[in-house]
Amino acid sequence: MQSKSIGIVCTSRGFGGLEINTLKLCRYLLNYGWRVRLLVNAAGTMYQQATEYASDIATVQSLGDNKLSKAVLRKWLSSHSVAILLTPYNKDIAALSGYKRWNNRSVKLVYQQHMQVGVSKRDFIHTLRYNMLDAWISPLEYLKQETISKTKVPADKIAVIPFGLEPDRLVNASLSMNEARQQLQLPQDVSLIGVLGRIDPKKGQDFLIRALAKIPDHYHLLIVGDVTPNEGEEFLNHLHHLVKQNNLQERVHFQKNQKDVSRFFSAIDVFAMPSHGETYGMVTLEAMLSGVPVIGVNRDGTAELLQHGKLGWLHNLEDINGFINQLRLLQSDPALLSKLSAARDEVIAKYNIDDMMKATDELLSGLLYK
Repeated sequence: MQSKSIGIVCTSRGFGGLEINTLKLCRYLLNYGWRVRLLVNAAGTMYQQATEYASDIATVQSLGDNKLSKAVLRKWLSSHSVAILLTPYNKDIAALSGYKRWNNRSVKLVYQQHMQVGVSKRDFIHTLRYNMLDAWISPLEYLKQETISKTKVPADKIAVIPFGLEPDRLVNASLSMNEARQQLQLPQDVSLIGVLGRIDPKKGQDFLIRALAKIPDHYHLLIVGDVTPNEGEEFLNHLHHLVKQNNLQERVHFQKNQKDVSRFFSAIDVFAMPSHGETYGMVTLEAMLSGVPVIGVNRDGTAELLQHGKLGWLHNLEDINGFINQLRLLQSDPALLSKLSAARDEVIAKYNIDDMMKATDELLSGLLYK
């Protein structure tokens, strides 16, 4: 068997769930005895955070429209080769597959899926690239089925390994609602709907503002998140304009993203996931673990995590009346407490970091024998 050495490549310039989970993967692989090398974009926030998670870090310069090249990979790996190359970023597959095809057929190539496949990729070029993959990791079953239907990746190469929550992620989970609201400087005597995530048109914060304008005044909205640097300021300005347009200045509260999300979940009455297409949704799992009811869009990762309504409340995309109806149903649901308890048990049983890393380590270690 080859040594447990892995190179993780992610040239994304963003810093959302994909990048954060990739850095955490580095840390946990080190704990499992892997020698980890990391290649990231010098212009990305991921690079600024990387030293907290790994020590062997290299960079490529800001790529702009230029994609990662095989030459860069050859240079990076010339001093210290690795047995496995892994990327979570689909735009890096082209260079990695080319490197394997033309430079190093012995290296094992793994794609850890964070995004939907989208349009059909059963064409010759994508098939040529994906043929170089030794394993494709999907975090949910619906993503595996989408991959099978929209690519020619063999089903036996696709493993379903859910992303797991870290045990210390909700460090202040013992805070009462009053304490959490006091710390976050929020009103006490309101029903608070919360949304947590990147400020982005696809995340649906504008939908919630429009919905808030149609429900009683005792409902307030807490929007927590940051914009992608140099990209999201226009949409954030649009959100503030929408708040002013609907005279909601006293009912909508904006706060920056914070490392300790437990105060957010302790402070809110309902968690909303209005995303136009949430591939997975770690924040949905965090809400479920925190015992907070979730109202989300009935599609993609949100629908699967909530077991199509068994563990939460679902509405159609951009359906304000549907959202409001689910909010009312939630308040009068006689099975509310048992539903929240079942949701929490589901997260503990299926979506923890230890199970994720055990399965990931077994898959990667198994590739070393092939």
